[in-house]
Amino acid sequence: MTFTGTDVISFAALAASVVAILGYYNRVFRWVQKQDKQECDLRSVKEEQRILCVALSACLDGLMQLGANHDVPRAKKELDAHIRAQAHR
Repeated sequence: MTFTGTDVISFAALAASVVAILGYYNRVFRWVQKQDKQECDLRSVKEEQRILCVALSACLDGLMQLGANHDVPRAKKELDAHIRAQAHR
């Protein structure tokens, strides 16, 4: 069996296109994995912020109960407004 120049060129073109397709598939696969990791990290940060807001609200409540009335009620109102606004987004 002999190969002509056209056969070799066709085979090389086919091999190059397969390599290119696999390269693009690999690039898309890595991009999707990166997006999934970023989404997971973002959920973790949001949960941490939620816990911090709840803890801060509890601290401000405690200060108000102890009689700290200068900026504490204003800060508590602003925090509650922020939490409500975020809940309705």
